[in-house]
Amino acid sequence: MAEIEITLPTVAFGNVKVRATPEELGLESVADSHALGVAAAVYLNLFSQGFKVGAAVDVSAPVSDPEGEVEDQAKELLDEGLGGVTEVPEHEVGDTVTVGGTEFTKHGDAPWNKGATVDAKPKPWETGSKAPEAPAKVATIDW
Repeated sequence: MAEIEITLPTVAFGNVKVRATPEELGLESVADSHALGVAAAVYLNLFSQGFKVGAAVDVSAPVSDPEGEVEDQAKELLDEGLGGVTEVPEHEVGDTVTVGGTEFTKHGDAPWNKGATVDAKPKPWETGSKAPEAPAKVATIDW
């Protein structure tokens, strides 16, 4: 069975994808590309009109949580996910730390905290030596 996917543009960086069979769009099959184009254009036109109407509707999400339900739920989820641990106590910090049953091992210092281990070879202009030789000549081809 054939399935058609139409991407409908909404606002910046937003799209709606609709998947439908030819029968759901009022087509016999996808063989008639003209009819498919007409069906997609009509669907897009009606969707755009509906989107404009929907965008004009005055809706607002609740801004406040007077009973603190959302905050309580967030704290509960954090406690469950982290096993109640939000910080690692100073006395437990070492080469191996266990947080929520998971063990983390320190593998040396970060590369940017280590001193330079290899000095770069000085450049010719830094040493005061003679100028570089002329560049190599490349053979050209006459077409």
